[in-house]
Amino acid sequence: MATKIWSGPNNPTASVAHTLGIERWQLRNAIHAIKKDTRLGARDRVTIWDDGSVTSDIDGSWIGDIVTEIRGKA
Repeated sequence: MATKIWSGPNNPTASVAHTLGIERWQLRNAIHAIKKDTRLGARDRVTIWDDGSVTSDIDGSWIGDIVTEIRGKA
């Protein structure tokens, strides 16, 4: 089961990127793209899980995956 590594009003910290094994700029770009794809705004909160999953704090639904976003959508 995935473990929550970040959820908050600010941008994810460098430790989140480190936990996922990516650079912080990659994390930032992936989160922005996932939010844009799901029509969430910059201020809408999300939760990041240690498997790269991203869920909406609005309803807890899965909205994307950081690794998939970095590698490019198939």
